[in-house]
Amino acid sequence: MRKRGTVLGMLTLLMLSTGCWDQDSLKDARLANASAYDITSEGEIKQTLEIVDDFESEQGNSDNEIHSGTGRSVRQSTDRIRAKVTGDIRFFKYGMILYGNKLAQNDIYPYLDVLYREPDYPTSHVKIGIVDGAAGDLLQQKRVGSILIGEFITKKIKSLEELCIFPEMTLETLLPPMLDPGQDFALPYLYQDREEIAARGIALFHDQKFTGSLNTEQGPLYVIMSGKWNKAARFVKKIHSGPSNDPRNYVTYEANTEKIKRKLNVKVGNDSQIDVSLRVNLPVTIVEYPRDHLQEKGTIERLNRQLSEAMTRDAEVIIQTLQRSGCDSFGIGRQLIAHYPDLWKQLDWNKEYAQVRFHPEVKVKVVGSGVLN
Repeated sequence: MRKRGTVLGMLTLLMLSTGCWDQDSLKDARLANASAYDITSEGEIKQTLEIVDDFESEQGNSDNEIHSGTGRSVRQSTDRIRAKVTGDIRFFKYGMILYGNKLAQNDIYPYLDVLYREPDYPTSHVKIGIVDGAAGDLLQQKRVGSILIGEFITKKIKSLEELCIFPEMTLETLLPPMLDPGQDFALPYLYQDREEIAARGIALFHDQKFTGSLNTEQGPLYVIMSGKWNKAARFVKKIHSGPSNDPRNYVTYEANTEKIKRKLNVKVGNDSQIDVSLRVNLPVTIVEYPRDHLQEKGTIERLNRQLSEAMTRDAEVIIQTLQRSGCDSFGIGRQLIAHYPDLWKQLDWNKEYAQVRFHPEVKVKVVGSGVLN
């Protein structure tokens, strides 16, 4: 009987127990789905938050509030927003962060430091982007159609990553290149066009500062050249002389991303001259070609030649923009650190990177032309 009483007593205690004393309750939490950071004319940080209630609602009745606060640090601006709202603010694990381009022209790391140090802040799925203008203005829109603004921007970034228009990046994957002296990085670049939120292109960084950009047409080739392509990459090229408004002068083609081959080779000569060979083999399928005759071998051979020449020129322009911006996002410095450490110690990479000789080559091969042919 005594043993039975002891067991019953322990079961009663277990039933009354509510779990760990330090367990966080989400009952009164408010979810911050999107945050934006800008720099004020006084040099303070202006943080704008989209705070969402009932984010998991399946009826699409979720509502949001937009709040802003300023401070001398990210934490101070967050605390000032907390003083305006009810409940505790928690950051959504699939959320996103935007930075205005004026703020990004400074060293961006001080505005990210607290996010990496905060143990409860999610990083692995959080998207990050740069805005041409004030980042907070995008959140003030609150909704695009029936979709809350933070969710809309997150979905836009993800869809453009899949099309290789944006490089794929999260708060977690940003940290290693940001702290690597031999590697720079690039981020999605957005802007507001009246009521529309559109892609500006790719924001380039050097020494953690926004220094230049590529446009949306350059995005897919840049992403492939970086070696981190995604599901699809589509291109449009004018290959016939004639009016630019005549669709018969253009070809639209899509890369077979599963079969792309890319090779980067860094060599240092006896005179310490750095040469970089970057070769991309790009199998493609023709999506649109109004002039047709794709069943003819001569047409395919001409397209292979024309597209290879055109895309190699495009690659040269992209590299020129990277060097002009000081953005070593292909990690040439990292290759030198690994394979030529003594040389690296002697280099002023901020100056030497612009003198690197790149030799890009893009070889396009048409491997499909649709069911019509």
